Amino acid sequence: MLEDDNDDEFEEEFKVFVSHGRSPLWNEVERFVRTQLEIDVVILKDQVNRGRTVIEKLEEETDECHYAIIVMTAEDEQADGTIRARQNVVHEIGFFQGKFGRENVLVLRQDSVEEFSNIAGIVYEPFSGNNIQSTFERIRSEIDDALERFLEEDEDEDEED
Repeated sequence: MLEDDNDDEFEEEFKVFVSHGRSPLWNEVERFVRTQLEIDVVILKDQVNRGRTVIEKLEEETDECHYAIIVMTAEDEQADGTIRARQNVVHEIGFFQGKFGRENVLVLRQDSVEEFSNIAGIVYEPFSGNNIQSTFERIRSEIDDALERFLEEDEDEDEED
C-alpha cells in the first residue's frame, strides 16, 4: 500500500483480485502485483467467511476490486488424460468478465491446460510449465492500462460533481 496519504486517491482504491486453483504459482503473481506494482491484492481464501456461501463471499469481497487476474493451471486430470484448470477458476473467468468487463480481466493460461469450448474467444497470456514470471511484463502493461482507465473514470466523476 502506498505510504503517502497525499498520493492520488485512485492508487489507494484500486485493487486486484487473483483467482487461482491449488497450484502455488498464483503466489508469485500475488507477490509481483503487491510488491512490484504496489497494488492491493484480494485473495478469496484470505477473507473471513462470516457464514457466507462461496459465491456470496466472492460477490462481496470483489465489490472493492477493479481488476482480476485469473491463473489457469493444469490441475484436474480427466479420464482421457487431458488436464483442466479447476472448475472454480473457469467459472470465475465469466464471473469477472461480467462484473468488471472483459477489458479488466487478464487470464494467465498454463500451456498444458485443456482449452474449454468457448475459450477460443478469450484473449489470454500463455506460460510454459512453472514459468509464470514470463507473464509479469504483460501483467504490468495490462494493469497500467486499467489504472489509466480507472483514473480517467475517477476524473470524469469528479468533473460531474
